Amino acid sequence: MTKVFSPGRVNIIGEHTDYSYGYVMPMAINIGNYLDYKSSDIIKIRSEAFNEEIEINLKDIRKQNKWIDYILGVYYVLYQSNLRPKGIEGRIYGNLPISSGLSSSASIELAVLTALNYTYKLNLDKLQLALLGKKAENEFVGVPSGILDQFAVAFGKEGYVIFLDTETLSYEYLPFPKDVSIIVYNTGVKRELAKTGYAERKRIVEESLAILNKTSSKYINEEDLKRLNSVYRKRMGYIIRENSRVLKAKDALKDNNMELLGKLLVESHKDIAENYEVSSRELDFIVNEAMKNKAIGARLTGAGFGGSAIILAYSDRAEDIAKSIHKEYTREFNYKSFYNIVESYNGANIIEY
Repeated sequence: MTKVFSPGRVNIIGEHTDYSYGYVMPMAINIGNYLDYKSSDIIKIRSEAFNEEIEINLKDIRKQNKWIDYILGVYYVLYQSNLRPKGIEGRIYGNLPISSGLSSSASIELAVLTALNYTYKLNLDKLQLALLGKKAENEFVGVPSGILDQFAVAFGKEGYVIFLDTETLSYEYLPFPKDVSIIVYNTGVKRELAKTGYAERKRIVEESLAILNKTSSKYINEEDLKRLNSVYRKRMGYIIRENSRVLKAKDALKDNNMELLGKLLVESHKDIAENYEVSSRELDFIVNEAMKNKAIGARLTGAGFGGSAIILAYSDRAEDIAKSIHKEYTREFNYKSFYNIVESYNGANIIEY
């Protein structure tokens, strides 16, 4: 058996900016999915998370409306690219919670792409793998996501966050302080991107770019917003302010200015809650509790509508802060919530041959 580890990701700052071709700052994390597999003439995969094994003939790649679609989508886009890998047989398992805003779908896509690339010598580089993963999610699964998730999972580097321009796909690794931990607090509120307001937000952004004749939100200023109706102006106002915050966060990390980084995270959350309207009472509660407990900063991570929040805290206080938040959250809400304290990690890779 060959083994792949494919991480999840958090996004430090730069939420919902990737599909407007703006700036983002993701980090691959040390929880994720493992894929143990061998080559085969069919696709036969067991998912431990869903306690199900599915077998598919390579001549019958069509949507199943199940978890297997993230794997079938990979085959679909590879076939479209005139690459014809054979099948794999194995199982997917790990410690990355599903539908929690940590890119479980991108993790699975990149796990399978990494396996096929290695086993069938497809000679694809990391960027090609990330773009194929995005294409699988967009065109086969039907989720209109940007490049952030797949890029982070492919390009992750232990000890670093990634500053990414999603228009040009130019990127820079920024060292992340060793004495700072990231608490990922899962609200227990699951959300399906395809069934939430995500697609509507993406449509508004795309239509706004068309109205303003801009190729990226990076080129939009406050004056441009006057040409949009009130709802579009509200949404795009958040986007251009978030782009600005990512640039400031980049400088803060370079200067090791954690106070400024934390302030930017809290500003980001307040803005996305009020003007992009993708937060929730549960996520707002976590951010407020984090700051009461003197965390460095906190905000929702991922698409919102439930899922997770991230809390930055100095490592020697992270566990105490997480426990305090958990105590108050479970007193207020009746969800099966939990938290992980995570570290930066490397991108999807073969770990056993």
